Amino acid sequence: VAAASPGRGTVSQVSQPAPQSYHGRTEHVLADRSSTGVDFTLIPKTLDVAIENNGEGSALRSTIIKTRDTWTRHRQENLLTASKDEVLTTEDLKKEKHKAFDLLDALSRSGSLPIQYSELHVIVALTHCFDKSVMETVICDNVNPIEKLELSTLLLASAIHGVPAREMIKDDGELLRLKGSFPLLLKDE
Repeated sequence: VAAASPGRGTVSQVSQPAPQSYHGRTEHVLADRSSTGVDFTLIPKTLDVAIENNGEGSALRSTIIKTRDTWTRHRQENLLTASKDEVLTTEDLKKEKHKAFDLLDALSRSGSLPIQYSELHVIVALTHCFDKSVMETVICDNVNPIEKLELSTLLLASAIHGVPAREMIKDDGELLRLKGSFPLLLKDE
């Protein structure tokens, strides 16, 4: 994944294959610890494969987060002045984005210097849908919705962290209980 915009230096590039199968263990493609970077564009694909292979009638759906066309910026020019609100249009957002990339380009000398001690926050949104309301699911279908949420949580955590789901559960009693509910996800190799 190139971490800079077109026409600017790239930070690092990683190309990894998509997962082939996902039966209780992760063919991890997100964070190969021996490589120089992580391909964050593979997160949705990895999650889709995990959900497809383990979600028996899975209620997880991909969610797209869309931002508004205009943003409001709260800015204080210095410590002695009051903060001001300013509405940024689409054109203003483009200008601010280019300014940010220009600053990143200058600080990293067009990508030749590593940027240590930095953080990148990635938001992955999924929606857990039930065919009926939670009460109807419990009463009419006699299904425990908490178990469905536990399956979803284990599935997502396993896919993102690249660790088999059974290794994420430290309590042996909980592992035994969850194995009864999710034998495919928590099977021993």
